[in-house]
Amino acid sequence: MKRISNGVLLVEDNVALREALEDQLAVAGFDVRGVGDGLEMNQELAVSIPDVVVLDLNLPIEEGISISRRLRQAFPKIGIVILTARVRSSDRHEGYDSGADVYLTKPVNPQELTTVLRTLCRRISPEEPQESWSLKTTSLELISPDEKSIKLTVSEANLVYELALSGDLLNMSRLIEVFGDIDLPESTNKLRIEQVVSRVRRKMDVYLNGQPGIKAVTRLGYKLFVTINIV
Repeated sequence: MKRISNGVLLVEDNVALREALEDQLAVAGFDVRGVGDGLEMNQELAVSIPDVVVLDLNLPIEEGISISRRLRQAFPKIGIVILTARVRSSDRHEGYDSGADVYLTKPVNPQELTTVLRTLCRRISPEEPQESWSLKTTSLELISPDEKSIKLTVSEANLVYELALSGDLLNMSRLIEVFGDIDLPESTNKLRIEQVVSRVRRKMDVYLNGQPGIKAVTRLGYKLFVTINIV
């Protein structure tokens, strides 16, 4: 069964909270999936195994403690983070006793959650040194880590340049500022940007062996998942 590197499975029945956490974790660089209960979690686990499961306790059908126990039994190396509104010491003890690695209470500090998840993901899937790509702005070339040259158009090179400079998330407002046409509606500008992104993705994917290069972050923009040096 496939394991998702840097993957997080979020089990939370509050839809608004789940979607907010999904966006937050995606921006932080996690491959995150969200489900509402233990049955949906089982279906996701049948497809692929994440590094970490973030688990609410007050869930419909099956409570979080029960889910944590069977997760620990079935997947001894998986990371389990309980994220709950229960603050009693007895609940915390029961959570750790069920196999959880970390017990966090709501509302959680976003930075704390991100740090916890990164630490657990490193434990499950130690990071390998990341090989760098290079963007040659004068010749409009993107050079892969194994020195393969990818020819870019001016708009494609500008996109890669902005992604490399963004450091994290390149938001849609900045993309429209760089690539948009003030005489066109926002929907048309977004479509044009998506087309440029799609072309660059296809060119990079040939050399990525199934790993992500550029990913969309829902309702926010795009994130670069490789290191690109501008030369």
